Amino acid sequence: MRARRDAVFALSLWKTQGTFPSLALANCEDHAFALELVGAVLRHKSSLEWVLKRCVKRLPDGDLWATLMVGAAQLLCLPKVAEHAAICETVEAAKPIGKDAAKFVNAVLRRIQREKEALLAALRQQPDHLQLDVPKALWERWISTYGEATTHELGHVLSVPPRVCIRPLPPHSHPLMCEPHPEDPLGTFIVPHGIRIESLPGYAEGAFVVQDAATRHAIQLLDVQPGQRVLDACAAPGGKTAQIAARLTEGELVANEPNPRRLLKLNDTLQRCGVLERVKVTQEDATTAAWGTFDRILLDVPCSNTGVFARRPDARWGWTPKKLIQLTEIQAALLEAAAQALAPEGKLVYSTCSIEPEENDYQIHSFLRRHPDFQVKDVRKELPAELHDGAYAALLTRC
Repeated sequence: MRARRDAVFALSLWKTQGTFPSLALANCEDHAFALELVGAVLRHKSSLEWVLKRCVKRLPDGDLWATLMVGAAQLLCLPKVAEHAAICETVEAAKPIGKDAAKFVNAVLRRIQREKEALLAALRQQPDHLQLDVPKALWERWISTYGEATTHELGHVLSVPPRVCIRPLPPHSHPLMCEPHPEDPLGTFIVPHGIRIESLPGYAEGAFVVQDAATRHAIQLLDVQPGQRVLDACAAPGGKTAQIAARLTEGELVANEPNPRRLLKLNDTLQRCGVLERVKVTQEDATTAAWGTFDRILLDVPCSNTGVFARRPDARWGWTPKKLIQLTEIQAALLEAAAQALAPEGKLVYSTCSIEPEENDYQIHSFLRRHPDFQVKDVRKELPAELHDGAYAALLTRC
């Protein structure tokens, strides 16, 4: 019951205040199950709400909305959860809201249990974007960009909880309990289901960072060499920064993060990995900062996160065309500033966890039209798939 209450609390905060669910769940007792509940609700939000609207006169808000969603997610999306437990424990979790709330939740969940097959059959007749829980405007642009077959594949991939992967930091190698990733068997390792990262051997000692296989391309393209001056311009949460620091045995590494909350995460990561003292951490606006010039610059820009919707299911519900435009403007400003800070014969890697052309290829092509003295040396693209997230990385140099 405690995990269900924690899940209700996290979802209610997300819905009413925009609080990241991972922050609300950080200190909960049964973290794994609470995270599974919240993830199921957010990955299947539109389809769950469609079902609930068939069972209530009006979909409620706040804690009651969150409780119904947690209950419905267990009955419809989590087959390993026994139905009697899903109903009884969720009703218990509703009692702090009020006696009438608990009765209401019980009635709605029992109706879903009774009519489950009919409700699911009716759901299968609804538009694809609703069934696969992708905002309609985003679904339509994916159809235009990638075609129907790939868009359906993306919808299915992004509805499944992703595998958690880690990358060892030199001199560490194959971590205990983890299997080599088939696409990157020497550098990326898959964490077993149900294992919390903090419990893995080597975590406290900073032997590895959490990093999806698709993001390895940015570090590979950066090609850091000892003695260089390196900038990680948008560094939090610090996984890539720690990898750079572990390879930069001599030289200078500046890691910048303007967001105060994310700056704390960056410092925590670098401290755990034992490289904080070798990194100059700054909190500057990367579009105006005067750091001098660098041999290597990693520009891992803020983006729409469409490549990691499976890992960040909350992000899909904040996506809008307007926000995409705003992000591309920020990205362009950051790219302009980074280009000015690149030393002759230096390398600049622009990366995102987006699959939107406006944030990736179009952004780079626009930059090159403004800067004919630059050229693209390499581009790595990954669409979300069963074994990795979606990611983009482009290597830029001066001609």
